[in-house]
Amino acid sequence: MKKIIIAISSIWLLTVSSAMSMEFRPSIGISGSMAVYAATGTEKNYNEAGTAVQNTTDEYGAFVAEYGSIFLEAALNDAVSIGLDYVPQDFETPENVSNEDQGNQRTVSARIDDLTTIYAKINVPLGGTYLKVGFSQADIISKENGGSGNSYGNDTTSGYMIGLGYNHDLSNGVAVRLEVTGTDFDDVKTSNGQTNLTEILIKDMIGARGTLSIVKSF
Repeated sequence: MKKIIIAISSIWLLTVSSAMSMEFRPSIGISGSMAVYAATGTEKNYNEAGTAVQNTTDEYGAFVAEYGSIFLEAALNDAVSIGLDYVPQDFETPENVSNEDQGNQRTVSARIDDLTTIYAKINVPLGGTYLKVGFSQADIISKENGGSGNSYGNDTTSGYMIGLGYNHDLSNGVAVRLEVTGTDFDDVKTSNGQTNLTEILIKDMIGARGTLSIVKSF
């Protein structure tokens, strides 16, 4: 949450300082998105004392997610708007199965909650084309089943977003938008917290998101 507050303050100061006339025209919108996320996962298994790594496993994976979101936006002038986009539904990564066909088979996956993005929308002189820059944050909830019964902690990840979109005005303040954005997320690290320590590191996390939105301006 601290990073989101810092991002809001930074984007606010940036847009306010660059705006020639402040109008604060509000808008509200709903979106449907299809996204692809990818990352590399590293599992480190330590000895019973937790002092030395016995083995390390690296695996790269990607998955597709579909979800809706809602957003609020305020136009500072004809060129710059600031907004907040929130995904109210969670979505999950595929399950990773270890010790398959053995008596201690374990499945591990992650649930992504409360994906929130604070952004600045910057119109460019090419019809309805705009640029979008922002900061995203989400909670990562680990889900384990089987094996030793140990559980892993949860974490929060955040990252910077950039994108390109097109806005088509209809009538009565209603518009349709189509955009593509990409986000580079921070690494996530967690462990089982036991003497026979197992650490999980999720790194090089990236996401690409295609979004169709309907927006109403007032």
